[in-house]
Amino acid sequence: MNIGEKLRALRKSKKLTQEALAEFMNVSPQAVSKWETGASSPEIDMLPALAAFYETTVDDLLDFDRRRIDAEVDAIVTQSVPLRSEPEKAEAFYREALRKYPNNEVLLNCLLMVIPNSRLGEKLELGERLLESSTDDEIRLDVLRLLALSCRASGEQRMAEHYLSRLPELYFLKTEIAAAILEGEAQKGEIRKTEDVCLWTLCAMIRRREALNEDGARFSELFERVIDLFREVPEYAPLAERVGTSLRGADVNELYM
Repeated sequence: MNIGEKLRALRKSKKLTQEALAEFMNVSPQAVSKWETGASSPEIDMLPALAAFYETTVDDLLDFDRRRIDAEVDAIVTQSVPLRSEPEKAEAFYREALRKYPNNEVLLNCLLMVIPNSRLGEKLELGERLLESSTDDEIRLDVLRLLALSCRASGEQRMAEHYLSRLPELYFLKTEIAAAILEGEAQKGEIRKTEDVCLWTLCAMIRRREALNEDGARFSELFERVIDLFREVPEYAPLAERVGTSLRGADVNELYM
């Protein structure tokens, strides 16, 4: 249901004619007709009055458009994933998408991800802007993660620790709780996500131990043994192959970037 259809349904629920609504709203019947057919949309300053008249909210009136935009942005992000290995192309892609969806927080967060650390000032400015404006916990946490890691990679240790201090302690994954609560295919999907995260994290920490420990060869061997162990189980083989390929030889300072 688009906003025009929504307005028509609300008017019908109150058993009003277009002429009667037009009189209440101090507009012409033609304006009401255009709203409901989608030929035009109500002026933005008219939305609160319409919402109040229908005893609903502006958000409810615009809900269809928001869900449509969210779906389109999700498709853009999915399309962009292969580009992330080439940050310059990815940055250009996200900036172009932002021309169509200005200030979209999901796209801005993606842009933050691919701006190089050599432009740390620009990265910090964008990140702080998102932290101030966003009410989405997932985006805020990811921004803090990205800023902490970017500052660390740029040699700004105190700033890195500042952003780290703003990240909450987490004692469980949402996916592991979902795996205990959901059923059927949804449960299987959450189990797969949790396995993916846990194997990646375990292997990444082993790689970090390898880099920090004088006996690095021992941890390098442990990493390969863990990958081989999971590779022997058919259900885990693709995951083990993907994690091994991604982490083997990777710079430990870039593992979570």
